[in-house]
Amino acid sequence: MICKLTIKNFAIIKHVEIYFKDGFSALSGETGAGKSIMIDAIALLMGKRSDKGLLFDKNIKCVLELSLLVEKNKRELFIKNNLKYESKTIIKREISSSGKSRSFINNTPVSLSTLNSITSNFIEIFSQNQSLNLKSSENQLDLIDKISQSNIELLNYQKLYKEYIFLNNELENIKETNTLSPTEIDFLKFQINELENSKLKIDEKEELESEFKLLENSSTILEFLSNTFQNLSKENGINSRIFEIENNIKKVSNFSNTLTKLKERIISTRIELQDIEDDIRIYSESINTEPEKLDKISSRLDNINNLLVKYRKKEVSELLELLNQLKSKLKASSDYDTFILEKKEEIYLTEKKLLKSSKILSKKRKSICKKFADEIKNQLKELGIKSPIFIVDIIENRDFTIKGSDEIKFLFSANKGTNAQELNRVASGGELSRLMLCISNLTSNYYKLSCLIFDEIDTGVSGEIADLMSEMMKNISQNKQVISVTHLPQIASKAKNHYKVFKNEMSNKTVTEIKLLNTDERVIEIAKMLSGKKVTDTSISNAKELLNQ
Repeated sequence: MICKLTIKNFAIIKHVEIYFKDGFSALSGETGAGKSIMIDAIALLMGKRSDKGLLFDKNIKCVLELSLLVEKNKRELFIKNNLKYESKTIIKREISSSGKSRSFINNTPVSLSTLNSITSNFIEIFSQNQSLNLKSSENQLDLIDKISQSNIELLNYQKLYKEYIFLNNELENIKETNTLSPTEIDFLKFQINELENSKLKIDEKEELESEFKLLENSSTILEFLSNTFQNLSKENGINSRIFEIENNIKKVSNFSNTLTKLKERIISTRIELQDIEDDIRIYSESINTEPEKLDKISSRLDNINNLLVKYRKKEVSELLELLNQLKSKLKASSDYDTFILEKKEEIYLTEKKLLKSSKILSKKRKSICKKFADEIKNQLKELGIKSPIFIVDIIENRDFTIKGSDEIKFLFSANKGTNAQELNRVASGGELSRLMLCISNLTSNYYKLSCLIFDEIDTGVSGEIADLMSEMMKNISQNKQVISVTHLPQIASKAKNHYKVFKNEMSNKTVTEIKLLNTDERVIEIAKMLSGKKVTDTSISNAKELLNQ
């Protein structure tokens, strides 16, 4: 769950700190006060692309920070990404005035993709836009993949799909350049010979550059390592001094637990320093200072760099790919018909594998559809739709795309006696909001998320339906943290914690602030949500009634 959100110099927020609690929290405030900006800040902390135009003060950087409570069963997620696990994990992002962005997890720099892969295991944001996006067939397919956990099957399929597309493109290129002149053939052979004789290897350039850097600076490295080794190993050096310290502490270590622990730490430090001394000695002996080897590496690097410049490539892997293309071109020219047949056979075999992979993917997707649809219908009934029809219709076809060969449709009807149709034809705004709430609840259970954030997902509902949605949010919050940005008093009144977002004028600027409301303040805020700015005795009475329900 989210414990704390800090926002500095973002949009109309100069500096706010929000301490979130467990259970159900509501954020309310006037339109434009900055409620959704706070959700945008969380989205940036989850890996969304940044924009320097979002800075409050264009001359200083924006700093966003999220304190996240992480259970021990998520430790492997951090280890897998080479990150330190902390029960209270700190997610941080900085956006400079130039627009450059840096991200950190527990003080370790990370990429945006890593940021997203970590945070998406704990938090999901459901917005008004997502309700509209739910009408898209592509987004529906993504959702089913998520729920059916088809990631491995999809990756296997996509690997074959990319190979299939590459082979087809290669065949078309061969058909376009099926004849070459003798001069072109000679030049092609020259290029092939030049690249083959260079005996290029992937990662060779990086390894050579690393070795060259080491050899070039070997004298300086050895000098400093020798000095360090002497400081550690000489008589009265660090290791002999720490041995004295260890003996002194040993004499008094039995007098208290603190002294015993200090003794153990000193022993551990002494062992570590002795290991460092040995490693420095071994490493120093391994450093090569031969000028001949440096010249040889330099010559090899020059050869590789000249080829990269000549063929206008950036990586050795691109040169190797070019070599294969040139060979294919030469073979196609010399034995066109045979080569075309071979390529078509290769495409046929790849297509067979692709078809098999697409069927495996489709089967995995279909395995979850009925259960998912039944769960959605049961939850829609709880939200006031008495006879809902919800069907996930997946049809296989032979047209391969990057996401498989499945065509998907979410069919829906909210009224008894009405045939289910595609969402974009039948669902109203209020119905979509309810459907989105049901889907968010189910996906959070599948992925064991600890925090759900609803950004005005209740748009288009009111009265009894708003009350039913608030009850569902309250029920969801029994097992996970729920944060809802809302304009509805029914939802705000059901929340365990109520935050008010408001604007304040400072000097010549308007800034956004946030406050956790006490009971009396909640009454006034909900009364305003009921009747507008003018608070009446009736609206106060209604607000108290809502809070006491």
